Amino acid sequence: MAGRWTPFGPPVVVFNKSHSGSRLLTRLLIDAGVFMGADRNDSEDSADLLRLVMPLVNRWYPHYADLMRQGDVDLAGLVEDVFARHLDGHDPGGRWGWKLCESLYILPVLHRLFPQGWFVHLIRDGRDVAFSDHVAPFEPFWRKVYFDTAGIAAWRGLPLTHDSYRRQPHLFNARHWVNSVTVARHYGAMIGARYIEVRYEDLVCRPEATARALLAHLGLDPADSVIEAYRASAADLSVGKHRRQPARHQHQALKVLRPTLAAFGYDDPPERPRRSWRRRIWPV
Repeated sequence: MAGRWTPFGPPVVVFNKSHSGSRLLTRLLIDAGVFMGADRNDSEDSADLLRLVMPLVNRWYPHYADLMRQGDVDLAGLVEDVFARHLDGHDPGGRWGWKLCESLYILPVLHRLFPQGWFVHLIRDGRDVAFSDHVAPFEPFWRKVYFDTAGIAAWRGLPLTHDSYRRQPHLFNARHWVNSVTVARHYGAMIGARYIEVRYEDLVCRPEATARALLAHLGLDPADSVIEAYRASAADLSVGKHRRQPARHQHQALKVLRPTLAAFGYDDPPERPRRSWRRRIWPV
């Protein structure tokens, strides 16, 4: 299956927990000359790739060893159709890729298809992401995304319903972040040197240096005007936005987020959040 797409070169695959700022990163890549698909939504997610991610997650995740051993007679045709549509109108030889948050849950399959691809994991402080609402883990697909299994009806005494999510979104969002970043790093360790972690805080607090370093690593050399336009578009106003939330909600989210926050270098937050925090610029 991988050979069919060899003339197009290795893709740049961007993934992350939703609401981590990947739209900003994707637009930088587009301006740097990377074709990210024609069918994208307002968040720059690829609609074509979602058609591949959802059935793979529903049928196989997290047991891809079974897929690699047994194969899937329907997979070859699906891959052919998805990438033919995604690459429609793009000339072979030009740089290409896509952004879809949930691509991280099929990384073993994507790495098998594109062993020379670049896999870019955008990570944002889970405390901020916890207060960016997404979607309830109601359907089987989303239960797997949150909990690695569809065979679950409640979590921490909370039923997996839309009403439950609406009442306590920060708790579910925190759990979603923990699973997302953990799974992505686990699969990334298997991928090796072509897996890259980038922090959202670096993208917006050190935009020029971070953009130049990332694009150079990907073998891209955009005009200075691209970097300048990106620098002008990046803003750090949303960094640390969790501090504006009620202290009780911050504390509830922290109980879910640690120790994963510390594992990803976001310090060891206090047991109870302080009223004011000094802004920190995270290292690359």
